Amino acid sequence: MTIVKKTGIYILGLFVLALGISVSVKSNLGVSPVSSLPYVLSRIVEIEMGYFTMAVFISFIVVQLFILRREFRILSSIQILVSIAFGYFVNLSNFMLRNIETPDPMILRVVLAVSSAALCGLGIFLYIAPSIMPLPGEGLTEAISYKTGKPFSRIKVYFDLTMVVFSLVFSLGFLGRIDGIGIGTLISALLIGKFVGIFSKLLKEKVQMFLGNPDTLIAKAHVQVAKKSTLE
Repeated sequence: MTIVKKTGIYILGLFVLALGISVSVKSNLGVSPVSSLPYVLSRIVEIEMGYFTMAVFISFIVVQLFILRREFRILSSIQILVSIAFGYFVNLSNFMLRNIETPDPMILRVVLAVSSAALCGLGIFLYIAPSIMPLPGEGLTEAISYKTGKPFSRIKVYFDLTMVVFSLVFSLGFLGRIDGIGIGTLISALLIGKFVGIFSKLLKEKVQMFLGNPDTLIAKAHVQVAKKSTLE
């Protein structure tokens, strides 16, 4: 029963995170660094963002394999299934919000961007609490950190900057304008980690009670929260 509960919270977290990404798209102020490349590619080719999310995330797994080589755990291959599931969640959440138009007033768009950060923070807290499997972006960051001996937070900054640069190159090169990167990206970078910490404080005990004395799991979640908060 515990594994069912853990899996349920994990899947719920992935969906809430995907919903947060879709809300950021609706703000039209820019998405988070990790989501920026799939978003820009979807604008170029006009294929649903979730499919490019799958492709980009799976490419992260391939890079992990090259970096870790024999140290790559077979169990980490589950990230492929997670990537596919998360991509479909992104498509589903985009479909759910399809009739919502981007508001004209800037203040309302900023509210959407902040709401997106809150949803992403909640989703991250929920999916890391059971300590099942990181998303490929974090998995790649951890692999680079492990191999280089550099702090996770520093590698994460470099990773996010690299994603932004790739997004800008593709956006300017194929669309002739900057798309997917903006003040919303900055809001995401500044607030998501804060919201992860807030939801951790508010929901930690409830998650413990639901999972049935998962002290070790929550302790691991705190490590991930600390990493995320350091970055943001």
